[in-house]
Amino acid sequence: MDQQSFVLPGRGVKPPASVPELKEAFRLGARGLKGGRLEVAKFALSHPYDIAFASAREVAERAGVSTTTVMRLISDLGFEKYAAFQQLFREELRRGRQ
Repeated sequence: MDQQSFVLPGRGVKPPASVPELKEAFRLGARGLKGGRLEVAKFALSHPYDIAFASAREVAERAGVSTTTVMRLISDLGFEKYAAFQQLFREELRRGRQ
């Protein structure tokens, strides 16, 4: 698949298992990320504590997007629930990588 047509994987695809894998998914899918979803991706990587401990609604407010946009990005990444996305960041913080 050529890089210009690449989009994030979506449902049925195994979600990233770590924040480094998530960063790689964002890097590879950068051309497929636009508008609010791009804002959420940037916010997630620059505010790991917010993702780890804030609700989807709070993250949406802080990123300047709707809660629906946050949830769509989570779904695009292959996560069924926001809590699973949060868990990546919590585990990363426990390991001291952020």
